[in-house]
Amino acid sequence: MRHMLSRPGTGNGWPQTLRILLGACAGLLWLGGSDPAVAASRPSLEAAKTGPRQTELLDRALKGLRPAAGGQPQLYFVGFAGYGPQAVFKREVLAVRKFFDARYGTQGRSIALVNHASTLNALPLASAGNLDRTLQHLGKLMDPSRDVLFLFLTSHGEDGLFVVEMPRFDLKPLRPEQLKDMLKRSGIKNSVIVLSACHSGSFLPALADPTTLVIAAARADRSSFGCDDRRQWTYFGEAYFQRALRAEPSFVRAFELARALIASWEAQAKLEPSLPQIGGGETLGPALAAIQEHH
Repeated sequence: MRHMLSRPGTGNGWPQTLRILLGACAGLLWLGGSDPAVAASRPSLEAAKTGPRQTELLDRALKGLRPAAGGQPQLYFVGFAGYGPQAVFKREVLAVRKFFDARYGTQGRSIALVNHASTLNALPLASAGNLDRTLQHLGKLMDPSRDVLFLFLTSHGEDGLFVVEMPRFDLKPLRPEQLKDMLKRSGIKNSVIVLSACHSGSFLPALADPTTLVIAAARADRSSFGCDDRRQWTYFGEAYFQRALRAEPSFVRAFELARALIASWEAQAKLEPSLPQIGGGETLGPALAAIQEHH
């Protein structure tokens, strides 16, 4: 579970005893009331009521995506805000999508999947099924020899698990092998995957390869910080997207800047270092350089 801090470099994480009691991620269990029968019925009722609307929202979003034009490599952006009870993940994904549309020219080639009550009737849910369908659709639009997918996922996490939760919906977490299978079936060859969650480094062994650059907010055995719901960004989101990438367009070099910045914040607050991780992507250099050069 991410530790909740008010701002970079200050505040205190949750007491260790409370973290143990709550488990690796707050809210993994939906508390639906004292009556188990009523609680069990609510997810299916809510899904039945909003299901057609959600299908329409995803259909419309996918229809709005366009194939890349011209002979240059193009970037496609997918944002995934997994934890619905908190708005910080929603705010982060929407801000990054807006930034990528402006900085890397992804307008018309970007989509946001978001779990939050405020966007339930406006944006597709961040579910494994919606992510899978999005990736399969993008695989038909992208040129696998040149285009690059940028997939940004933000939520809470455990070792080998990325939390996907929306109150009153029966959503399942994402696991590394599951995400790898989605990408393989999509036919998308080149990708950059950024995971902002505790223990997100546990996704690197399954996902990182020469055509897939994986960046994680924390080592497999470490927590990341900054998911207080009063914040606009998590620690990693602020350091990487809001600060480093605005100064340095290279995804790899920006990671080095962000890692140093996060280390300074954590040292100031006397926190156990999250130790952000990076791996793979050895053959992506030419395509990423071309994208960065033209934007």
